[in-house]
Amino acid sequence: MTENQTRMKEIEELLTKYKAGITQEQSAELMEKIRGARFIVPVTFPKDETLAAMQEELARTGQPVRIPKDAKPIPILIQNPNKEQFLAVYTSFAQLPKEGNANGVIEMTFEVCMNYVKSSKVPVVGVVINPFSNNFIIRPRKDQQVTPAQFHVLARKNIEYVLLPHSIYTKGKEYFDGIDSEVLLQFFKDQYQGKLPLPYTKDDFEVMQLGISPKLDLIHMSMPTKKLEQGGCIRVYATWHKEAEHAGYYMIVRGEDKSQRHFFYMDESGKTTDLGEAPVESVEMQRVMDLELERYEN
Repeated sequence: MTENQTRMKEIEELLTKYKAGITQEQSAELMEKIRGARFIVPVTFPKDETLAAMQEELARTGQPVRIPKDAKPIPILIQNPNKEQFLAVYTSFAQLPKEGNANGVIEMTFEVCMNYVKSSKVPVVGVVINPFSNNFIIRPRKDQQVTPAQFHVLARKNIEYVLLPHSIYTKGKEYFDGIDSEVLLQFFKDQYQGKLPLPYTKDDFEVMQLGISPKLDLIHMSMPTKKLEQGGCIRVYATWHKEAEHAGYYMIVRGEDKSQRHFFYMDESGKTTDLGEAPVESVEMQRVMDLELERYEN
């Protein structure tokens, strides 16, 4: 299985998993997979010598055929009940419709798909992935300028609400044990690269690895006080239950003003549970321990 086929399989699994509903954090995880993918797109080729030559080569080799420069494939569009047209793309040949007007298929990256939607001479409002099963629709966003202040907030939330918890829940105990200030700083370096100067250094993070009980390991992570706005994490607590071999993720979050502190738990699907007002700092860690141990006793 190629790297792209593996990615497509992962996309299909996520689309099936989230069909009943998807959170903002889950959407970010899915879009990260989609952005790097090459989709199967049914097309019509003009019935000329170019098409005949391609069909002959395909029959002879049984391998994908490189499209000649002068070929002009036209992607198949699908219309919804509101008469809106979408570019139909698929994650595998098994997802393709049994019947249709296409006389060929090509591969298109997600970026090329979106560029087609934006530049098409006929009205196309978005891309639909696997329209006859998952029916996942992506509409291009209107171009918006993000201010530096907005970028700082977005970068931070993407790390604290998506990338960091996803890594903790999916990468296992060895990764968990290796989390330190450098690991956290690298998340921010990856977000800021080529966009804005990085406002943080390793000294802006405080990380403590604690073996606090026979059943539980815990990591105390104090996040930067710089660029800390409403919704940003003051502290993050990651846990590892030794018997269950499972992680946990707790957040102390800044409220509307600096004096407000809220307490949240995020599970491995990205769903957050509001635990109310955060306890005072001196008992935060004990509260996290109690909650995490209770989760496995019930």
